[in-house]
Amino acid sequence: MPPRIEKSEPAARVEHESRGQCKAAYRKWLLGFAIFHLLAVVAEPLFFYSRSDVQAGPEFLALRRGLGPYVDWMYLDHGYFFFAPNPGPSHLVGIRDQSVVFPDRKEQWPRLLYHRYFMLSEFYNNSFAPTALDPQDMTDKLFVARWEEDRRFYQTLQRSISKSIQSQWNTRGDDRIESLPELVRLERPLPGPLEVLSGAKRLGDSRDLIVLPEGPESPSTQPGPVLGIPIQGVPLP
Repeated sequence: MPPRIEKSEPAARVEHESRGQCKAAYRKWLLGFAIFHLLAVVAEPLFFYSRSDVQAGPEFLALRRGLGPYVDWMYLDHGYFFFAPNPGPSHLVGIRDQSVVFPDRKEQWPRLLYHRYFMLSEFYNNSFAPTALDPQDMTDKLFVARWEEDRRFYQTLQRSISKSIQSQWNTRGDDRIESLPELVRLERPLPGPLEVLSGAKRLGDSRDLIVLPEGPESPSTQPGPVLGIPIQGVPLP
């Protein structure tokens, strides 16, 4: 039997590394990146659940701002909170005097494109700021300043969406829109358990749509042909 040949230390190290194990220096970098990515994943939910109408938790706000470029680049703030912990009503955007609404499963397909429009309609609704404040709210200067900033952003977003729709229609050679279209916010409330079990309405029944007001001076439902479909069971003129 031939004598056993002991491997030298460099040869043993090469064989150890050839088995797919990562170097110690690389493991430190990978561990640091994993911790950094984990913080970026939790930064958005921690910031979201710690905020109110006035402010957010300072430590979570600082974490979200510090990791903001990476969170936005990796698209980690993708609106998961719409589905959890409890889903709320969905929101659509319509055009007054036109039979146009988005998101629309028949117009926006495949499903990923529909989801993009769906997130846009929710973002538009979440960015809403009323046309005016109630008199009792005007006494708070901080609240008024916040409302003015939110209102400017909402109007800028509104004009951007209107111009995009107008541009698309002009490209198609459709002259129905001569001026910027007037956007209308629509809400579809969740049906109750009894409504679902009874099967009296489909989940997409247009009679459940509610026209949301733009300000305190507006009625709860605005009259006028929005989509040419019944709103709350009453056909619009």
